Amino acid sequence: MDTSCSYIEMLDINATPIPQSSVPKLREVEQEYLTIDDDPYEELLDWTLSAAQNTACLHPLLDFHPPSFFDRLPTEMIIMIFSFLDFPEANLLEVNDGPWVLTQVCRSWREIVKHCPLFWIHANLDLSCWHYTRNRLNRADMLVMIFLERSKEIPLNVQIHCPDVQGASNHILDAVAHLLNASPRWKTAVLDLPYSVYHEISPRVNGKLALLECLTLRLDLPHKIPRNSLSVIEAFQLAPKLRQVSIEGTPYATKNIRLPWEQLTHLNAYHDYPNPNYHCLRLSSNLVECHIGAHGDLLQSPRGNYSSVSLPNLTRLFVEGTGALVLPYVFAPNTEVLHITNTLPGACSEECIEAVQEFISECSESLKDLALHSDPLDYRVAEILYATPELVNLSLRLTLPKGSSLFEDLLKWLSYRDVSNSNSFNSSTTCLLGLLPRLTNLSMHIEPSSPDETAFDVMALVQMLVSRRNMPRISESHHRFRQLESFNLEVKGSLWKAESRVLDTLNEIGLRTSMRSLQ
Repeated sequence: MDTSCSYIEMLDINATPIPQSSVPKLREVEQEYLTIDDDPYEELLDWTLSAAQNTACLHPLLDFHPPSFFDRLPTEMIIMIFSFLDFPEANLLEVNDGPWVLTQVCRSWREIVKHCPLFWIHANLDLSCWHYTRNRLNRADMLVMIFLERSKEIPLNVQIHCPDVQGASNHILDAVAHLLNASPRWKTAVLDLPYSVYHEISPRVNGKLALLECLTLRLDLPHKIPRNSLSVIEAFQLAPKLRQVSIEGTPYATKNIRLPWEQLTHLNAYHDYPNPNYHCLRLSSNLVECHIGAHGDLLQSPRGNYSSVSLPNLTRLFVEGTGALVLPYVFAPNTEVLHITNTLPGACSEECIEAVQEFISECSESLKDLALHSDPLDYRVAEILYATPELVNLSLRLTLPKGSSLFEDLLKWLSYRDVSNSNSFNSSTTCLLGLLPRLTNLSMHIEPSSPDETAFDVMALVQMLVSRRNMPRISESHHRFRQLESFNLEVKGSLWKAESRVLDTLNEIGLRTSMRSLQ
């Protein structure tokens, strides 16, 4: 049985009927007699008795109300309705949140929720405010034990947030220990712990993570300790099903944490410098999706120049800040989604920019979704667009220098133009010319390089959008060219003067449009 399937798919397997012994006998009487059409008591009256005697016979029934709509529903249907409630972020220490609430409504709901483990799979232990729970009647360790008992043996989605364990009571520490002891059932885990705590939990979880598929580590580094002296975290090196890893707060992931890098398919890592990103990619040769970022310079390798990293399975790559500095060393020809964001001016050398452009060219045949929110690449937009003819989604963030014609040129490149075929007997035959013939979704974020920049030509933008929306309808080469379906525009400063007639024009041609001005 696949324990990761939805509630509805598991209804016929895991739905537990209410035990008959827990239903009062009077409720059975209600179900039998109080649902009769017309007068519910008509068949119960004995006309040989007096009115007072009849009233005395019916008195036990009159003290109860007819069953509600929910009481008449099958247990499976009630579970289906409850499954629309989402509890992944509910703190299990809060008895007024999550599945605890359902158990406080009535005895019927309590029995249903208590015996259905699907409501107890999100074990979120948030100890960020543990000192507020010190005097509560509900002890943290007891709540965790009850929660784990009701989840039975199905896999768990675990979150442990414990930013500070100094002065924590034994009840709090025992609550964490109970969740750690359940590590053989962890399917996903989000751990937000001080760096030193990871070494204390290693004996409890190391080698026991047989079901773990997704891991997020948030590390709070100790103060006044040199980063080179940090001990290695070994708790997660044995996890045969682990495929997705997200690491936050570590100075050097490949040095500080031992992971089964080769089996990872999804990686999210942000470092101070791009060098750790390179080594993460070098060790994770089977990645399918990757998010990397940095805000420092690429340090010189003590062993000489970096070698090329081949990622043949990579299809989605998201690069932030100076993380783009590792792209010259990455070969991923099957990349379909590439987002390069928040790369500041001066962060990349001319040589690096050319290497990034070459990376894009190498995956031009497969690239479908491109986002360039990178100032150093602005003046390379034309060359990049010429090299990516298969793009379907394009997002550009442009900084327009004063006097620059970049935006006007971009509109010309993107506009569809009709060319009459002089060799045809029919001179009205239309052929289309224009960049990105398969583009269907376009987003632009434009901001001036100086506050006094004048507004750009709105009508030129509208003409480009109209051409990409209308021309494929009348062109005989429509099999190559696609209609633009959506357009989003954000303009910072006084460049854009929104006019209602512009939106009216675009609405008339059926283009989904979103435009807004940012101050």
